[in-house]
Amino acid sequence: MSSAVWPGPAARRTGSRAGKRLAARVSPIAQAIVVTLLVMIITFFLIRTLLGDPAVVMIGGNTGASPERMAALRTELGLDKPLLAQFLDYATGLLHGDLGNSFQHPTTTVASVVMNGAGVTFALVGVTLLISSVVGIGLGLLSAGGNWPVFDNILRVLSLLGLAAPGALIGLVLILTVALRGGLFPTGGWGSGYPDNFQYLILPALTVSFWLTPIILRAVRERAGEVLHEPFAEAAAARGMSRARLMLRHVAPNCAGPVLAVIGVSLSYLISGAVIVEIVYGLPGMGRAMTTAVAALDFPVIQGIVLLTGAVVVVLNLITEIAARVIDPRTAR
Repeated sequence: MSSAVWPGPAARRTGSRAGKRLAARVSPIAQAIVVTLLVMIITFFLIRTLLGDPAVVMIGGNTGASPERMAALRTELGLDKPLLAQFLDYATGLLHGDLGNSFQHPTTTVASVVMNGAGVTFALVGVTLLISSVVGIGLGLLSAGGNWPVFDNILRVLSLLGLAAPGALIGLVLILTVALRGGLFPTGGWGSGYPDNFQYLILPALTVSFWLTPIILRAVRERAGEVLHEPFAEAAAARGMSRARLMLRHVAPNCAGPVLAVIGVSLSYLISGAVIVEIVYGLPGMGRAMTTAVAALDFPVIQGIVLLTGAVVVVLNLITEIAARVIDPRTAR
């Protein structure tokens, strides 16, 4: 009689480790897909249940609008269908890459409205990330590597101010001081194209950086302090390696993972902060498009902006998480 051969403990442990590695790789992607779907579903039903009737806004109020005219406009917009039927139509369009047309401007596609604003918003986010990363990493390394208590205390106070001050207030202060009195950058608006447009991004990016830089600075300072007390760093210092070389060669690379993690967690707040700052500086980004769409109850445009923003945040979070795991495999446990 033949007996079944069961895998031994070593084989089971190997299979278990392989399964965990596979789950660690698949899990972030599955989570990203689920989150994106939830953003689409929740946004669709919330704006249709909490906001008003677009037909009333488009006609200009209840006065002078006959019930027949209101009913015809709702039929034209597809609002006469049951809510579930409207959602199925919307989901079917998304599967074909169609975000629909604007309620306010029926000949204008939502994709064109969203992409025109997205170019400005994501350019602002990119410049903000560059400024915040350079300043935050540099000051974080200086704070951790130097024995300057006064400098460190000043950084702590400035960090708290940057985290506490509203972006709109910082923007107004920069406009009054740097733009109007200093004349260094435009007070707002937008140019005709790049590279001229970069000068219009500097002050808005600095405004958002006042919030993001302290977060990166803290992450770098804490991680750098941990690395400096690890045996390999103490051994390098004992061999006579200069402090500057130790920070650049050994400490800075070990701070890459925490910086990516902080950026990934902060992306949604970063984009929302950029949208608010756009309004202060009059940039033609997604902030203006969203404000106009909400005022007109332009449901397709609101859905398109929220969906694009959510998808970008999810994808960038996924990229930063994968990059952090590649840099430091211990985070994949």
